[in-house]
Amino acid sequence: MHTTILICSASLAILTLLLAVWTSIQRGSSKTIAYGAALEPTSAMAKAQRAHGNAAEYAGLLIALFLVVGFAYQGRDLGAVASWTIIAVTVARVIHAIGFLICETLEKPHALKALGALVTYIGGLVLAGLVLSKAL
Repeated sequence: MHTTILICSASLAILTLLLAVWTSIQRGSSKTIAYGAALEPTSAMAKAQRAHGNAAEYAGLLIALFLVVGFAYQGRDLGAVASWTIIAVTVARVIHAIGFLICETLEKPHALKALGALVTYIGGLVLAGLVLSKAL
């Protein structure tokens, strides 16, 4: 398997796990242990919970997509487009999580969240397109 895919897949898993730990820390410090409890959109707990939830929603899909790209390019060079797209999507997920954690409130858009989401969507479509092009 390609090193880029392995490193980026591990990075997404680590990001999700670190955000889970941060959410647990916020639960303990805010004493908001009950799931489904009303949260202020400006609270660190709400931001941590949403950052983790969003990371978890995308990590599995992206890791699977990275692996499918790896299988499609098995025995060949991954190429610049696939390699840099995988790296960009991974960095975008980190930027997106940071945007959640530093935003003033979850009720307003934040530039880092928007940039991370946009690169994730475009990059995911590019990677899916590369896989389709290998299949056809």
